[in-house]
Amino acid sequence: MPLTQYKFKHAVSAFFEMSRDAAKRALPAHLEAMEVKHSLGVFAVTAFDFTGSEVGSYEELVLAVITPPVLGVGGEFPRSAFYPFVVGTSTEASRLHAIERWHLPHYMADIRVEFEEKDGRMNVHAHENGRGILDMSVSAHKWTRVNHLYQAFTVDPPRNFKADIHMEGAFTEHEEESGEIVIHPHPMCEALLKADVASYPFRELWMKDGVQTFEELQTL
Repeated sequence: MPLTQYKFKHAVSAFFEMSRDAAKRALPAHLEAMEVKHSLGVFAVTAFDFTGSEVGSYEELVLAVITPPVLGVGGEFPRSAFYPFVVGTSTEASRLHAIERWHLPHYMADIRVEFEEKDGRMNVHAHENGRGILDMSVSAHKWTRVNHLYQAFTVDPPRNFKADIHMEGAFTEHEEESGEIVIHPHPMCEALLKADVASYPFRELWMKDGVQTFEELQTL
């Protein structure tokens, strides 16, 4: 399969401390939770505003646990590795595409992800027909043009998969702890209700006007 590309206006992400036990519960048996501190795992939220893909434009919300990456021989070291435990999208076509091609677990109803950029901050509001899923904000630091490698792990029992993902665009990242998150009682967030997720991120990431490129899915 050739490379699969998705153009986006915004990709907004933040990493939060969470209970390591909750992180382990969200992971399949073959993956381990990355610990940011003793007994604390890492919860990651990423919101995308996709403007071009095989299935058109759409919004996407990815809730994931950070895991150790799989290292290749002589290859580039991934910046982070994720296990997405639930993904929400704004269109049926994008949902079916991601399930079929990448085996990503999805919330099976359309959601909306709204992006508000103001005074160097990005506010993200995810909801389903007005019912809140989560609200998150991050701030900008120094912008640079980058091409970063990440990994995502997915499962379709009994098979386990890995995707190498390249993110290219204007990028800002910092650990100033100036962002915040509010998680609402929504079915997408069930795994987070007793996860002791921190109310502010220890790392904030924001990419603009970029391209997300998936390499061919690999079976582990």
